[in-house]
Amino acid sequence: MRGTIEQVWENESRKGQKYLTVQVGGERYSVWDDKYFDTLQEGVTVDYDFRQSGNFKNMTDIEPVDGNSNGLPRYQPNGKDRQIARMSCLKSASEILAPVQLDPDAKKDLTIETARFFERYVFEGGQEVPAQNSGGGNHGRGRQ
Repeated sequence: MRGTIEQVWENESRKGQKYLTVQVGGERYSVWDDKYFDTLQEGVTVDYDFRQSGNFKNMTDIEPVDGNSNGLPRYQPNGKDRQIARMSCLKSASEILAPVQLDPDAKKDLTIETARFFERYVFEGGQEVPAQNSGGGNHGRGRQ
């Protein structure tokens, strides 16, 4: 089977043995083999088998699917996280451009352009992102 891990819970049995509960496709599975503990994180896609044990499903033969960089999940922000990050980008752009002297409409446009630049930087993994505006791309530095 193949699926993406939606949630992971760390647990301990009554006898003190640690195990994980992972949710894939809305189904919960137990993982008892600690060699998988570091690999199984939210967002990781895995190929796996499972065996039924009473009311429980025990995940076995787990292999991360290629494309998971170093076994770590790629961060996928939910709507609230994305909104918080966007507000942070807008606040940072506003603070950086506060001393810049421009008419209010031009300053608003420059602030939004700068915030969008920051957003692209944040959501595209910190790679260098060229400015969309061909006006030099200095994002307010040195403007009077």
